[in-house]
Amino acid sequence: MKRTVSVLSALTLSIGLLAPASLTSHADQTSDLDALKSKYMVLMDYNSGQVLYKKNATQKMYPASTTKIWTAFCVLKKSKNLDELVEIKDIPQIEGSSMYLENGEKFTVRELLESLLIHSSNDVAYVLAKHFGGGNPQDFINYMNEEAKKYGANNTHFNNPHGLPDTDHYTTAMDMAILSRIAYGNPTISEIVKMKSVSFKASDRIKVERNLVNSNKFLTSSDTIDYKGKTIPIKYDIVDGIKTGFTDDAGNCLVSTAKQGNIRLMANIFFAPGGSLYHDSRTLIDYGLENYKSITIYRSDDIKGEKSVKFARPGKIKYKLANDYSITAMKTDDANIKGYSYKYNFDKLEMPVRKGDIIGTMNIYKNGEMVSSIGLVAENSSQTYLQLVLSKLGLNSDKKADKKSTNDTKKADTKKTEDKKDPSSNTSEPKKADTKKTEDKKNDSSKGLIGTIKKEGSSSLHGVLGIFSNLGDFFSDAKRSISNLTPASLTPGNIMKSDFYKFLNKEIGDKTGPVPAPLIIFGLPILILLIILWLIISLIKDIITGRRYKDAGGQPKNKGKKKAKSEVKKEKRLESKPEPKIQSKQTDLENKNPAQAEHNSGDQTDIQSEVKLFSESDLQAEANEGPNSDKNAE
Repeated sequence: MKRTVSVLSALTLSIGLLAPASLTSHADQTSDLDALKSKYMVLMDYNSGQVLYKKNATQKMYPASTTKIWTAFCVLKKSKNLDELVEIKDIPQIEGSSMYLENGEKFTVRELLESLLIHSSNDVAYVLAKHFGGGNPQDFINYMNEEAKKYGANNTHFNNPHGLPDTDHYTTAMDMAILSRIAYGNPTISEIVKMKSVSFKASDRIKVERNLVNSNKFLTSSDTIDYKGKTIPIKYDIVDGIKTGFTDDAGNCLVSTAKQGNIRLMANIFFAPGGSLYHDSRTLIDYGLENYKSITIYRSDDIKGEKSVKFARPGKIKYKLANDYSITAMKTDDANIKGYSYKYNFDKLEMPVRKGDIIGTMNIYKNGEMVSSIGLVAENSSQTYLQLVLSKLGLNSDKKADKKSTNDTKKADTKKTEDKKDPSSNTSEPKKADTKKTEDKKNDSSKGLIGTIKKEGSSSLHGVLGIFSNLGDFFSDAKRSISNLTPASLTPGNIMKSDFYKFLNKEIGDKTGPVPAPLIIFGLPILILLIILWLIISLIKDIITGRRYKDAGGQPKNKGKKKAKSEVKKEKRLESKPEPKIQSKQTDLENKNPAQAEHNSGDQTDIQSEVKLFSESDLQAEANEGPNSDKNAE
């Protein structure tokens, strides 16, 4: 499940809407709204998602710069670090409102988002789309469309990240109300859109100082408007967001949100004639506050629990409801709060869990029909035992996963580039060209790996572990090109000329001091192989020894030999008379036939080794039998 997920993206989208009959019964109160000059309008209760008023809500229209609300939300879903620096380079000329970025400047993702939402900078929208699209803005735009569909905006298609005129860039007032509600639930967006201004001082990374003022006049303007027969300030203290927009095709646009007491409303106004935008927006907001009330069904403080997790430390994750669940109703109506129930869903729980993560949802039902789904927020962290061990070793599993994803993306991009090339090859070209191409490819792979490894070299233990964790990627890349290499090119001399070897030589040399780096680079893999080989040989030896031990009746071989010698001496003592005869006979055999004697000596040794199988009583019995046993032994 996505980590830094917003309350409303965890809440998803409340399904319950006011029924058409309810809206019709209040037609007399909405007649004034129908007369407003703005063409497309939706008033939505933020907490429940209920639509309190709508006008031409499902007709196709152009969103202008309100597009940037969704651009910002998608950036935040992709971004892992808001302090990441983004360098400005190769930026095209973009019309409309701009931050006038210059090549070579560097801004953090947070700073770019502030300029995007506060000043409505079109050039910033392009930079963010390119950065989070992996260098291709269109990939990010495709992502915007995919995410919009996930949240139910089925009549929307984005064709750019800023909202400049494009016939294939369209939406509806209802879709924009849905997407704006979801986006505003992200804490970063809700914090930025209420800022009245932002400044960027000149520095070593920012060439020109910039002071940007929020384009939302509800927050900053000192102008006035005619409203209900009075002249009042445009600035409205209860409004705290979110985004303006304008093009000739889209007209004046404004998505605004206001909170009073325990009710928060979102007014969505599109294609407003000049002078009508803030008048119509305030009219919608005041209508909602004057006629509707919010009723809390479930309070977040009352919904708490624990989720048990197997093979994890700690084994229980405490959680609470992300926010209250409320409904809206006309102030004159008696709201029916009966028939509500809820169920927990932890199907998307992923480990490790950090405090503040969304670990599941509480699905809310009204008379058996699901009307909302609110996130369950973890109040403590937890990780599996395996993740705990890896973290103690300095190996971050999440980081590896991200790294693997990055590597896969790079490999896919490389494959795309290669596929675009002419697949045919000219066999008449010299082999040196192919060799050079292979070498260049290998060097590029090595240099890319070097950049990854350098990031891991922050500390001695963590750095070494990081270095060797990347060896697999290096050899997997090398494997693809090694088939084109000749055995002669794989000599130690050629290996020591590679960029990768030079980097290892420097990094390992700095950490190991007097121990030569080549000894570690070449010797460590060999040592590991020898240890593995020794373990295998030892295992085989133990198996064979254990089998002999079992066949011998359970007595160790060495001990049996010692016992056999003592018993043989005792046998000699008991058979003192016949023994010279045996010795004499044995000597004669040795003189006549040395080979035969050697054979008999071997037999005698085998017989002695068998003595250990006899009990002492059996040996005594053989001694009493006299020379016959010795003849049999010969």
